[in-house]
Amino acid sequence: LLLTCATVAAAEETLQPVADPGPVLQDLQKKMSSLTSVYLEFDQERTLKLFTEPLKCEGVMLIDRPDQIRWETTAPYQSILLGNHKSVAQFEGTDGAWKKLKLGFPQMLKRVMEQMTMMHQGKLDALTRDFTISVATGRVAVVTMVPRDESVRGMLASLEIWMQPDFSATREVVMNEPGGDRTRIIFRREKRDVKIPPGAFDQTKPLDMAAIKAAV
Repeated sequence: LLLTCATVAAAEETLQPVADPGPVLQDLQKKMSSLTSVYLEFDQERTLKLFTEPLKCEGVMLIDRPDQIRWETTAPYQSILLGNHKSVAQFEGTDGAWKKLKLGFPQMLKRVMEQMTMMHQGKLDALTRDFTISVATGRVAVVTMVPRDESVRGMLASLEIWMQPDFSATREVVMNEPGGDRTRIIFRREKRDVKIPPGAFDQTKPLDMAAIKAAV
């Protein structure tokens, strides 16, 4: 943990703000727009001022064109969030089976899922309408997005997307809340342009993650 913190601190120290992020964002848009799908395994840490230790979980995120996204928590509990531009669905694992819940979709997480989908599809023009976007580069590349809408900033102060210096992979996403709480999602495995099996985004009976991992 100390080594990870030291690495992140060193990366932050060497970051240099880009005066004109336009060309960088255009290059990123070009690279991302060619992606057909993304498979990401992640560790999530939610830091709250009320607790001395972060709340941790791990899971998998899938993004598939044109607008499908699946956010699944695999440990210490099991849940699935599924979404597209028309509808969303939420499931929890109970006794080895999935139970569909009455919709209680966390609004901030839903918004982040939408932004991640647009980012991985190269739809940066759409993002710039809703966010002020800045870029810093160095040992990593960080895209920081600040909501333009004041009501949105009441839930999400900023969203940081940490990537490889050449934008070839996403390292982590940080959601900063106005009161100082934050959620950090660290991606430990990323696979691009994978063939995601049918049923992975089914909002009635989603395909089991074991079958998805075997396919990708």
